[in-house]
Amino acid sequence: MKNNKEPMPLREQAMEALQESTTMLQVANDLLEQGNIKEAERLHNAARTKRNVSVLLMAKANAMENQYRESNSRRYLPSHGGRSSH
Repeated sequence: MKNNKEPMPLREQAMEALQESTTMLQVANDLLEQGNIKEAERLHNAARTKRNVSVLLMAKANAMENQYRESNSRRYLPSHGGRSSH
């Protein structure tokens, strides 16, 4: 029973971006070994950007998961029914 508000799509996007960046780095390394330095640098920078996207997506998924857990845990906490007199 998964709730549509759960962050799995973000996690999947983050993992996909991470896999793409890894592939890009492997290709950049191959290009570098072939002496194509300019294209290797371009691809390396693109891979870095893709990896940053992955990190940001995972951070957002974690924040959403924490918020989801917090909102669910509040349902089970006893309420005090009134305000503090302080």
